[in-house]
Amino acid sequence: MKVFFELRRIFNRPSTYIILFVIPILFVILGSVFFNSFGATNLKIGVYSEDRSPLSKFTVGIVMSLFQGGTIKYVDANFHEKLKNGELNAVIIIPSNFTTALFGAKQTEIRYIPSPVDTQLSAAAYLVFRKLFDDLSGGPFFNPKVLQQMYTSSSVPAPRLVTEKELDFSQIFAPSLILIITMFAALMIGSGIIVYDNEQGLLQYYILGRISPIVYYFIKFIVVFLISFAAGIVSFVIFLMNGFSIDFFVILTIVTLNAIFHSALGLLISSVSESSMLSNFLGTILSMFLLLASGAITSISLLPDFGKKLLSFVPIYNSVYTLRSVQLFFEHVNLRELLIQNAIISILSSTVFVIISLIVLRTKFLPKGYYS
Repeated sequence: MKVFFELRRIFNRPSTYIILFVIPILFVILGSVFFNSFGATNLKIGVYSEDRSPLSKFTVGIVMSLFQGGTIKYVDANFHEKLKNGELNAVIIIPSNFTTALFGAKQTEIRYIPSPVDTQLSAAAYLVFRKLFDDLSGGPFFNPKVLQQMYTSSSVPAPRLVTEKELDFSQIFAPSLILIITMFAALMIGSGIIVYDNEQGLLQYYILGRISPIVYYFIKFIVVFLISFAAGIVSFVIFLMNGFSIDFFVILTIVTLNAIFHSALGLLISSVSESSMLSNFLGTILSMFLLLASGAITSISLLPDFGKKLLSFVPIYNSVYTLRSVQLFFEHVNLRELLIQNAIISILSSTVFVIISLIVLRTKFLPKGYYS
């Protein structure tokens, strides 16, 4: 049995081409479409004022001055339809007693109504606005005596928020998608490759052919690794064609380490499973856990301390963190240290998985009735 023979068996299955080419393309396209919604130019917020007092234009103008720009505009009382169809991401409602309460140094509330469309944008904007008002509370900005000396004018420009580099935030999610594709390819192929042989009776064929379980395992490992690695590189090339930029050596190292780790994990699942149903179930559960652990769709900073410590031993999380660090501040990151940490965690974990898999395979390669 040779690697070429095993690769030919794998590539005779249409599902292999789907995993290797179709899934990366779909992930990249869908990821670009969905994550582009985080662009600041797409954020549309309406302001509706219920305050009709003589000074309301001045006081509401103060609030508007915090959010000057094309993302915010006045709306009328019929704003609900615009929220429902996604024309607005959120509406800020200025209450009728806003001016009176402000000059009376009393607590007032500004209501915030999010849209059911692209709620992640309105939620993010809400958190930023709330924090901004919390920080301004107790300061001079809303002090009545200061307000009397203030004026707002459209001719006075607000500071422009920029990043250290001209960074496209839609590309920040590219590392997560590249590594998620690498992970899915390894788990989808690896978790079923050994159990499939067992169900088809091929393991008995290899036993009769005196194939060593070590040789058998590493042929499977090489095949799964090559497919996982290829899926990661294919997705990287697709992102590269869409403007994604990062050092090739870094992405090559990270994809290789992740392909090794997830290939070993997938083969471990396949080794310990007695049926395809069980291997598919375990593969799906672990895929979902690793997807959440990657930080692509979850807030890692809100996890308890033990959760953060646990994630520090998860290769896909460390890999995403490394690639994002390189993207955001390449000159200020200890890349060598991060890569060494990734390599140690990935290789040690993979070694443990390989040893367990070989122990399980050794028992499966024993002749029937060996223990009787």
